[in-house]
Parts: sequence; structure tokens; C-alpha cells
Amino acid sequence: MNAKRAGWVFLWMNIAYISASVLVSLFFPGLGVGALALLSELSLLIPALCLLSKARVQIPQQLHLKGIRLSTIPMILVYHICCYPVIIAMNALTTAISDNTALDITDQFGGESFFAMWLFIGLIGPVVEEFVFRGIILGGFRTTGRIFTPILLSALLFALAHMNINQFSYTICAGIFWGLLVEATGSIIASMLCHISMNSISVILVFMLDDNLEKIDELMGTGAKESAITYLITGIMFLVISVFTTMLAMLMLKVIALNEGRTGCFENIFRKKSRAERFGSLFSVPLIAGICISAIMMIYAFVSGLVM
Repeated sequence: MNAKRAGWVFLWMNIAYISASVLVSLFFPGLGVGALALLSELSLLIPALCLLSKARVQIPQQLHLKGIRLSTIPMILVYHICCYPVIIAMNALTTAISDNTALDITDQFGGESFFAMWLFIGLIGPVVEEFVFRGIILGGFRTTGRIFTPILLSALLFALAHMNINQFSYTICAGIFWGLLVEATGSIIASMLCHISMNSISVILVFMLDDNLEKIDELMGTGAKESAITYLITGIMFLVISVFTTMLAMLMLKVIALNEGRTGCFENIFRKKSRAERFGSLFSVPLIAGICISAIMMIYAFVSGLVM
């Protein structure tokens, strides 16, 4: 799996997702929310697995499929907590100008059991998405010899794949944090733990506060303008806090790398690579096409939301 093939993965994921969405809306409009969630994840997984099967690579090594030390797990949780303020900040800032898409998605599970909601949103989704974005795609980009740029690019693709402004804003931050964590530990299990915990917390909060969501909206403001101002203030407050917590996260990342025996890994992530250490280009025609499709869909969704 090289960088160009990773670009093809992203392009075909977009085509599969859009095609599946159109077919469902035309022929299966009454499909259950659980089936829709599963179909969404399959549209990511199937193209990725098909292209991976054609690549002659050492799958465990390239996809970061290895275990982590038990002593690393508490450190990962501390790291994840330190990363949370900037994620909350971006979510709040974009909620001021658009819908909270993640909340809308969980609302669609109304009437479903907690286990069903957690299974699809809190477990299956994170595992599939980490396998695809921090495993297959990031692994493909890493074959160019670069480290930090592939992490940024895979995070961008991860955010674009959500195809809405709100989730884009904080998933790109999460994608960068999780990509750095994968590099520090050498394992996508680490990013899976973070992704599962973040989604699980969201599911738990929504399930617990389901009957009180309207009251919470009232507390945020009596009207759209008041609510937007409250979200902006919340976002700015957490953005200020995130300056300090992100620095702590980077220190924690170095400790994690040392604990996993990856001496020098942290420094190597941010070191600029010489020409001799770089092999080929990260960007390709299929990758750019995939980025354009996702960007157009995201802009369309945002404009449609403003019109409605």
C-alpha cells in the first residue's frame, strides 16, 4: 500500500458512500438507523480492504497492528483528556454557525437500546475508522518516508469524510492527535482506545440526558442569536484552556513513546526530512479528486443548512 493507492482508497470510499446514500434514499427509505450506520461503515471498509488485498505489503507493520503495554493505557487516557479541550472548543465554535451533527446522529437512535447505540456509534464506527484512516491510509502515506505531513493529511481526509462543517472542525484536531499517538506507540490500538472512549462518552451523555436536551437548549439561550453567542463564548474559553492542555499532551506523548521503547520517536515526528529520506509524492490525482468530492459535499451541506 503506497501513497497513490491510499489516495484511491479515499476516492472509492467517497464514491461508495455517496452511491449507497442515493440508493438507500431511492429504494430503501424506511431502512433502520442501525442498518444505515452499518452501511456507512461498510462503505469505508470494503473499498479499503479491496485495495489492500491487491497490495503486497507486510500488513501488521504497515497498518500499525501491534499490541501496547498495559502501563501505556493510563498514559493514553491522560493524553486523551489533555487533547479534549481543543476538540470541545472547535465543536462549540462551529455549533454557533451550524447544527451539531453528532448530536443529530445520536438523536436518530431515539427509541433504540443503549447497547445498540453504543455498538454502532461507540464501538464499530471507531474501530472501522481507525483501521481505515490511521491504519491503511496513514500507513500508505508513511511509505513516502515522511511522518508529520502524512499525519496531517490523513487527519484532513478523516475530517472531510464526515462531510459537514461541524464534525470536520473537531475531527481534524482529533485525527492529528490520534495520528501522533499511533506514531508514538506504533499501534492503532492506541488511537482506537481514544476514538472509542470519545464516542462512548458522547453516547452515554446523550442517553442519560435524552429527556433534558430541550432544557439544556433553553439554558444555552432563548433564541438563535443568544444560543450562538453562548456557544462562541464556550468555544473561546475552551480554546484558551487548550493552549495549556495541548502542551501537556505533547509532553505526555513523549512519555508514552519512551514507555513503549520508541526512543527518539517523538523528536523524529517533528524533524524535517531531507530529500534523501523522502520517497515519492503524497498527492495524486485520485486523492485530489476524493478531496474535491468531500469538500463539495461538505459545502453543499453547510449552505443547505443555512437556507433551511
